[in-house]
Amino acid sequence: MDLEMVFNELSARTLAPDISIARQWMAELIRTMVAAKGCGLKAMRTKEDFFAIILAENYPLSCWLIDPEVNKDERTFLRTLATKSPLSVDITDVKIKTIQDSDCELGSLQGTQAEGFKVAYYLETLAISFNSESLWNSSRIKLELIQIDDNEELIQESVEVLHASQENHVLEHANWIQKRLQPDRLNGMELWNRRDELFPSLQFCKAGNKQLRRLRTGEKKLELVLEVLSVLDKCAKTWQAGYFSLEGYPFEESGESESTLNQYWKERTFLCPDGEERLFERHVKLKECNWRIHFFPKVKTTKVIIGYVGIHLPTDKYPT
Repeated sequence: MDLEMVFNELSARTLAPDISIARQWMAELIRTMVAAKGCGLKAMRTKEDFFAIILAENYPLSCWLIDPEVNKDERTFLRTLATKSPLSVDITDVKIKTIQDSDCELGSLQGTQAEGFKVAYYLETLAISFNSESLWNSSRIKLELIQIDDNEELIQESVEVLHASQENHVLEHANWIQKRLQPDRLNGMELWNRRDELFPSLQFCKAGNKQLRRLRTGEKKLELVLEVLSVLDKCAKTWQAGYFSLEGYPFEESGESESTLNQYWKERTFLCPDGEERLFERHVKLKECNWRIHFFPKVKTTKVIIGYVGIHLPTDKYPT
């Protein structure tokens, strides 16, 4: 899999005191990028106006690119790697622009929205910065994440993004980067984007799978979810008619009680890819993490629809 570094646009908010210092900042950024590329990161995602950044008074990045005092190889290297613009290009179903069109908003760093960190967090990759403030002299940056859960409630938590403004920061993360580059190291968003490839006999409802898309690389929940989805896909491949069975597999699967459906049928009803709303009462229990995978075998197509993956939905015995 390809992995890219993401530029932290907030590190460009501070101007260098003079052109000489601006050149030093750029030289350090280039060394950081070279180290990241050496670890396997392919390119750098930036905002559309990246080359319009003002480094020092009367010295924008566009001037640095033609500055005869700057090493030509450094200038060429930056042009080559800073190719992914805007930040969100090629990121499907990651709502990273505004909270109005998203189910998740990586909020604030000291009260300021941080788009670059937001993208780095979702892609589980490295954010890089100019070493322009003491804040950026750190290999890890903590931010506040505000998410809208399936009950339309705001959940706020602190998250950590791996970060580099110096070569030694990158080297600190080298082993982690290598693990992320392994083809089997999926996160929830990558699973979602590759769902048709990984599970050709399954279909997925979008609204009920927000929690699936948020799973991080290496989480035990993700391993359990992958195991169950793989079995559901395997069973769907051989299913032709009659009752869809998971017999022979070490999963606990059941339907819902009548009393639960009477009270909480709406929480188990999801809009399917074909435009129909369906009630998903059958589910596999992931007891290790108290998650459930609700599914609906669609007889006409012999496909299995995954309606919901996430924390245990409310029941008559356990309403919360």
